[in-house]
Amino acid sequence: MAPIQMYAPSPVQEQSTSASDRIGTFRNFEERNSQENHRPTFSEDNQCYKIVVDVEAFMESGVRFDVVNENELVIESCEENSEGNSASRKGLYRRFLFPRLVSVDTVRSVLSCDGILTITVAKKETSDVNIGDIS
Repeated sequence: MAPIQMYAPSPVQEQSTSASDRIGTFRNFEERNSQENHRPTFSEDNQCYKIVVDVEAFMESGVRFDVVNENELVIESCEENSEGNSASRKGLYRRFLFPRLVSVDTVRSVLSCDGILTITVAKKETSDVNIGDIS
């Protein structure tokens, strides 16, 4: 099992205008081209799987993800707010099943300052997969 990775809130840092413009442009592009802003994107090529998820609403509480059984990725977060006599709780739980085994040691992730989480997982080589003999 891969070690659990966590993105915790970080202190606000001053962003350069060019980086902020690029991120703002990306978010505007996503909002214009998506009916549902929080819909994850899943893609693959010959070497890896790539998952992009909007977790902006959960940046303050932190986002956690883990690879389970070499073929499943779980992303989760929970945020609780209380004010006076009222309390609210919102959660995020996304589960992705890969069509074949992945190399757990090669999980890479990037969280942009505007809450776009990108996770890349390398596919396991066919020669890495143990095939048992049937006698």
